[in-house]
Amino acid sequence: MLVGRWSRRDRLAVLVIALTVALLVGAALLVVAAGDQTHNLAAEHEGNASVVGYGSVDRASQAAGPDDVVLPTATAVGPEGDTDRIVGIPADAPALGLPAQPDGTVAPDANGETWRLEGSDGTTTAEVEPANASDGIVPPTWLRTTPETLEEVGPTGALVVSPADGDGNEDREGAPVVGALEFFTQGADDVLGIVRTGVAAAGVIVAATLSSVVRMTIRDRARTIRVARATGAPPRRIRAALAARAGAIAAAGGVLGYAIGVVVTNAAVTAAIVVGLPTTLSVTVTPDLVRFVAAMLAAITLVGIATGYVTARAATTKPPALVGRDGRDGGSSTPSGRLRRIGGGVRGRLGPTVLAARTVVPTTATLSTFAVIVLLVASLGTIGASLSTAGTTVADPDASHPAESRVSADYAETLAERGVPASPEILLFASHGEEPYLVRGVDYAAFESVSDARIVDGDPPADDEEAVVGVELADALGLEPGDELAVGGSTDPAVGVVTVAGTVETGGFADHQLLVSLPTARHLSGLESDEVNQIRTTATGVSDAAERAETESVTVVDLEAPDYVRPGETVSVEATVWNPTTETVERELEATIGEAEQRRSVELGGYERRTVAFELSAPLAGEYELSVGDDETTVTVDDAPPLESLSLPESGPTGASLSVPVRETTGDPVSNATVEVGNRTAATGSDGVARIELPEAPGTYDATVYAGEREQNETIRVAHDADPEPATSLSISPSSPSVHAQPTATVDLENPWDRPLETEIELDGAGTTDRTTVALEPGETATRTATLSRQPPGEHTVTVGAGDRTLATAEYEVVGDDRVVSALAASGHHRSDGGVESAVEYAMGNLQVLLSALTGLAAVTVVGATSAVLARAIRARRRTIAIYRATGASPGRVLAVVLGDAARIGVVAAAAAVGIGIVALEALAAAGQLTAFGISLEPRPTATVALGVFAGGLVLTLLAALVATLPLVWRSPASLLSEPSAGPTTTDRRAQLDSKPERKQRRDPEPAAGADD
Repeated sequence: MLVGRWSRRDRLAVLVIALTVALLVGAALLVVAAGDQTHNLAAEHEGNASVVGYGSVDRASQAAGPDDVVLPTATAVGPEGDTDRIVGIPADAPALGLPAQPDGTVAPDANGETWRLEGSDGTTTAEVEPANASDGIVPPTWLRTTPETLEEVGPTGALVVSPADGDGNEDREGAPVVGALEFFTQGADDVLGIVRTGVAAAGVIVAATLSSVVRMTIRDRARTIRVARATGAPPRRIRAALAARAGAIAAAGGVLGYAIGVVVTNAAVTAAIVVGLPTTLSVTVTPDLVRFVAAMLAAITLVGIATGYVTARAATTKPPALVGRDGRDGGSSTPSGRLRRIGGGVRGRLGPTVLAARTVVPTTATLSTFAVIVLLVASLGTIGASLSTAGTTVADPDASHPAESRVSADYAETLAERGVPASPEILLFASHGEEPYLVRGVDYAAFESVSDARIVDGDPPADDEEAVVGVELADALGLEPGDELAVGGSTDPAVGVVTVAGTVETGGFADHQLLVSLPTARHLSGLESDEVNQIRTTATGVSDAAERAETESVTVVDLEAPDYVRPGETVSVEATVWNPTTETVERELEATIGEAEQRRSVELGGYERRTVAFELSAPLAGEYELSVGDDETTVTVDDAPPLESLSLPESGPTGASLSVPVRETTGDPVSNATVEVGNRTAATGSDGVARIELPEAPGTYDATVYAGEREQNETIRVAHDADPEPATSLSISPSSPSVHAQPTATVDLENPWDRPLETEIELDGAGTTDRTTVALEPGETATRTATLSRQPPGEHTVTVGAGDRTLATAEYEVVGDDRVVSALAASGHHRSDGGVESAVEYAMGNLQVLLSALTGLAAVTVVGATSAVLARAIRARRRTIAIYRATGASPGRVLAVVLGDAARIGVVAAAAAVGIGIVALEALAAAGQLTAFGISLEPRPTATVALGVFAGGLVLTLLAALVATLPLVWRSPASLLSEPSAGPTTTDRRAQLDSKPERKQRRDPEPAAGADD
């Protein structure tokens, strides 16, 4: 009787418990999956050695394990007085990716100079020979020698490099050689710890709500308890029955919640994949998760049993007549004054009409769950701001994180020349011991120009191996000026050492970072010498530059005109113009050649490009500059077309037969032209090709073509050992691209020799390298094209080579000047090619899925829990609702009154929940539990976030009120008045009649279906 026959209220309690369990199960699934996947991503890149710095070789040797490599260090002074670090390379160094031990003393840029080696025991000199700069993982500027050489002067320090599985490596406070893996693994562990803390805190609040729901369910059976007590049932039996009922409800809710949690988390991962969010999460039920869920379900069932027993005890210790007579079971009538309050009055407008004011307390408890989790997610979201390339920056728009972004450092120089403060920066992921942190490569003076940085202790960095450390990171790692810190690479293996010159305070994320020089950062990141991850600017500088761009709002970015025309002919010109601003602008363009000119008015929308055509009359014979706007090109006016430049190879073997094509700029062959190389001549045939033998004597000869009064000159080197190479020409189109354009390089090759050629050619320049092998028969031609990457404004050079020989060179100019600021979003499109960078991308994607899913689960849980709280309050006032309906109020009118009450309660509860959430986060911060990725999270939200949480809580309250009220407002007044508050339930009546046999025939009829709801 007390265990079975669950009412709708009991089923709602099951749903509330299910939603609570779904939150906990979903969080557990996502936390376990994210943690496993992050560690798996790191495990895919095994062999991550670590490096630790020590002040002496003795200390390093004592700390080193049997598989570790000790690198003694000292100071080297060059011929010009410049100093650098010198490291002793032992014989077993290559096993850990270190350079091979040199025979003497070497350096990448050395050329036999004599350096002075200075140590703790004295000095000596050494002749330094050149070495391979890319050999090993130590900085390319370091000198390398043998440990024995350094022993002569006494090492001043030492590095210990340990393999990933070296003895003692697990407990060493060192830096990984590839820092990104440890950074994201340790940082993800920090985030997951915060999430566990937040879910645990939310679980306590939800548990309190669950206890309230269970107590309400037991109160609904108060009359049954009175009848059972009055008919002789012992209190212990009633307590056990009610405890079993509560436990059964909790267990049913737990099982249903487990199913919901699994479905929701899988749906969240699927949704992330559909929208393109990088993630490797795979939500699977592991043995550890099974144990966790089983323990959680058991705990929830025990909570239900204990709650039922305690509540039943309070009910069974009273005399039977007083059970449920505390005025809270809905049996009391509604004060008549409440009916009048619906119409008006200040008190009626400010206070709730139907719902009791005390409903604020449980509503606040449920909304606090939502507030705590959302504020935690918002705090964790600040980590993304420190890792992203968003904001006033020049960065690759396709990059999901800075390690993937590649832009040219020349942008910073271009912006600075236009008066825009710009800081080229390289972002690296590092860790020291168990502390992940960010390293930022900067030019410190430029960094100061875009930030509020100030040195609070020590001095700014003075050379490439000096660094400054943020005040927060200095406290975390225990660093102060003068300390040395060993650092590893970010996504590529590398080893470096920096000296802390000072500590810096910026009031931003840089307070948690290590600022190193750009050369040091390039070594640690593996970036090319002209690349950075981003260029940070100031909003004011960008705004000023944009205003200047408005004054020159249309620019000519490409100009096409014939190289040659006859006098009096029409010169057809096509000018490509571009509007680099967001506004529609109009400009008048003027085209001129000699005395001829023509004007065109052009109107362009924001960022629009268009081709404008001009037709001019050619002047008298001569060479002229044709100009349109700011761009110009050279046009030759003559009766006969000029000769095309000779297509000759740079060199050739002595006595070899060479074919020399002679053409006009129109492309037509020239017959009967004379080709002269040294003292040898030949005439062109009808095909315009002359076949001539090169001189037998080595040397560099003039190659000249005569065709009437026209002449063209080139040179060719003749040597006995020269390899035949193709005649090569290189052109770039468009010749003056904008910062938006990716120009095309076209390579034309021709075999002028009397033998087949097979050559590997390489096109290099403008951020592009393209290699291909070309096989040509005698006289055969071939064309190869390559798309160049976007480049900043200025001159750029592209070369075509074969081995160590240069076959052709071309230069082109990228236009943009001040308008480059409007093109920041198009500053390069380099993509990751997998490896560590993909691991970084997926690790961040996994965390985004985790945080988003937790927020969604929290919202669903809060709607369910708040619906239960409001349903209890609304049911307590069902007689008031019945009277409203009986006196003519429509369901919509009653619903509006209840929603108005819910809004009043929600405003107070949501505001209180925000305050509770902030206090909870402050407590976590004080306990040191709000640190992730080396960043101490801000427990106090911004006004926007706090307002968003408040608004979200209010919306959830209204939604919960809607869910709780709709089943009641559409029922008839009679059915509402026949609820248990109006008289005994069917069960109660049957029990009463069974106790009085003489009145069995006068049993009341059954109430309408659903009356026990």
